[in-house]
Amino acid sequence: MIAYYPWELNREPTKVGKEEVIADIQINLERFGLGKYGQSYPNELSGGMRHRVAFLRTLITGQDLLLLDEPFGALDAMTKREMHRWLLDLWDDLHKTVLFITHDLEEAILLSDRIYLLPAECNQEVQEIHVNLPRPRHYAMNYDPDFIQLRQDLEQRLYEKTSF
Repeated sequence: MIAYYPWELNREPTKVGKEEVIADIQINLERFGLGKYGQSYPNELSGGMRHRVAFLRTLITGQDLLLLDEPFGALDAMTKREMHRWLLDLWDDLHKTVLFITHDLEEAILLSDRIYLLPAECNQEVQEIHVNLPRPRHYAMNYDPDFIQLRQDLEQRLYEKTSF
């Protein structure tokens, strides 16, 4: 079974017990399309499945803020799109704040409500860009004129930052 180790590290004595956590893990394994793989070893899972398991481990911590650092960076393009679709379908049920770190502009626009461009130099300011695209989001939005315009704006801002 997928370990409940993240919960053990974070648990508080008055919160949810181990049995409830295990039951919740079983429910989420089904929800994440991993129900029959609960007893599998990592080498028996595809790349996308391993990423879903990692995401589930993050959710198990029970935190309201999730930090995802390049979670899809090592995936091939098709698996990455599949993971985006999967996350977008799951998004409304999460009720979590996600800090998503990525270098992929389309991924940032598709998955974010706000994008922060971090400066290369300490004396520059962080830029905040609001993504005013409607939710629920879907991958076909990549071809929407507003999406394309936002991507061009991000590229321009990035170009301006690095052209000093």
